[in-house]
Amino acid sequence: MKARAALAACLVASWWSGLARADQEEHKAPDVFVDGERTCKVDEADLPAKVDEIRIEGLVRTKEYVVRRELFFSEGDVVTRAMFDLALTRLWNTTIFAHVDGEILRSCDGDRVIAVLRLEDRWTLNPLFSFGSGGNATFFRVGASDNNLLGHYVEAQAQYENFDGFHGGQAIFRDPRLFGRRLELLVQTDRLVRPRRGFSDQRTQAIVEIAKLELSDQLRFGARVSAFANRFLPPLDSPAYFPAGTETVAVEPTLRVGRVDTVRIRQRGTSLELRPSVGRVFGSDVSTEYAAFTAQLLAFVMSGERWNFAARARVSGTTRVPEHLQLYAGGLDLLRGFPDNYVRTQAFWLTNAEVRFTAFDSTWIALVPVAFADAVAARGPKGDVGGALAVGGGLRILVPKFVGTGLRVDFAVPVTGNVREVGEGEMARFGPTTPTPETGSVQPSFGVYQFF
Repeated sequence: MKARAALAACLVASWWSGLARADQEEHKAPDVFVDGERTCKVDEADLPAKVDEIRIEGLVRTKEYVVRRELFFSEGDVVTRAMFDLALTRLWNTTIFAHVDGEILRSCDGDRVIAVLRLEDRWTLNPLFSFGSGGNATFFRVGASDNNLLGHYVEAQAQYENFDGFHGGQAIFRDPRLFGRRLELLVQTDRLVRPRRGFSDQRTQAIVEIAKLELSDQLRFGARVSAFANRFLPPLDSPAYFPAGTETVAVEPTLRVGRVDTVRIRQRGTSLELRPSVGRVFGSDVSTEYAAFTAQLLAFVMSGERWNFAARARVSGTTRVPEHLQLYAGGLDLLRGFPDNYVRTQAFWLTNAEVRFTAFDSTWIALVPVAFADAVAARGPKGDVGGALAVGGGLRILVPKFVGTGLRVDFAVPVTGNVREVGEGEMARFGPTTPTPETGSVQPSFGVYQFF
C-alpha cells in the first residue's frame, strides 16, 4: 500500500510540475527554428524594427521575385506591423496562393530580425468549359487559363467557341505588375456570340486597358480603349429581329476607390468603381455618338471563422443606342431566377446580397451554402419603370487549391417582376420581344465559382 501511495504521489507531482511548466511556457514567446537557428517572435512593442533578412518558404511554381515585389520592403528597411500586414494582404490578393501567413522573428541570442513568409502555391492552370442550347442552335466553349504563367504572375487565357457551326474564340493577356510596378496591362481580343432576344450577337472586338494602383492599393485609376464590330445570327428561341450591323469605338476611363481583399475563399472590404465611357457607332443605318456610365459598389464582411456577407449595388445608364448596345440583365447576367435578357433598358439599378457560410473547408474542396436576394429597377423598352425581385439559396463547391475554380448551384424564386413586356406584335415600335417571368416557381442557375 505504501508503495502504491508513493507511486501515486510521484504521478501527481509529475502531472502538477508539467502543468506548471506549461503555464510558464504560455507566458513566454515561443521559440521558432528558422533553418536550424533558434529565434523568438518579436513583441509588438518592439515594432517597428529593421529587417535584416527575408525568408520565403513553400514556393513550388512561383518565382521568389514575385513575392518580394508584393512586399514593398526589403532587407535593411524598417518595417511596421501595418506594412507587414499589408504585404500579407497583397499576397492573398494575387489569388495565386492557397495559404499565406508570416511573422517577424528575432534571433534569441542576437539582434538579427527575420521576416518569415510561409506560402502555398495554388494550381493556376484551369480548364474552361461552357455550353448552352435553345431552339435549333447549340454552342459550346472550351479552353484554358493560367494567371501565374510559368510562375511569373502574368495571366494568359484562350478559348475556342463553336456556335451552331460558327467558329470563334477569345485570347486574353494580363500583366498585373507591368515593368515591375503596380501597373496593370490588359490586352484582349475575341470573337464570341451572345444570344439575345430576336438575334444572336456575334461580336468581334479588341480591348486594351492600363491601370495604376496607389495609396496601399486603395486607389485604382486607368483607361480602356475598345473597338468592336457586331454582326447578327438567328436567335435561339425567340422571334427574329435583326439590327443593322455596326462598328464601334469606345474610350472608358476607370476609377476605383477602396479595396476588396481575399482571405482564402472569403472576401472583406469595400470598393466603389466608376466607369464612364464615350463612343462612336458607325453603320449603314446609324452613325451616332453615345455616352454611358456604370457605378458599382462592392461590400464584403467576414464574421468569425465561417461567415461571409456580400453585397453588390450597380447603377448603369446609356444614351440612345441600337438594341444590341443597350443594357441587359436576367438569367445569365446579374439577376437570378428570371429569363435571360429579361431586362433590356437604357438605365437600371441593381443589387445582389448574399450570406455565405463555409460549412467545410479543406485543401481540395470547400462547401459554402448561400442564401441570396437579387433585385432590379429599370426603365423598360416602353418607357415605364418596373422592377423585379428574386430570393433563393444555393451551394458553392469550391476547390481552394485551384484559382477561381468551383461549381455554383443556385435555386431562385422570382417573387415579383413587373417590367412591361414587349410582344411580337409590338416589335416594330419597341424592338425585340422580352420574356415573361414565372413568378413563384423555382428556377435553377448554374455557374463557375461565385456569382460576384
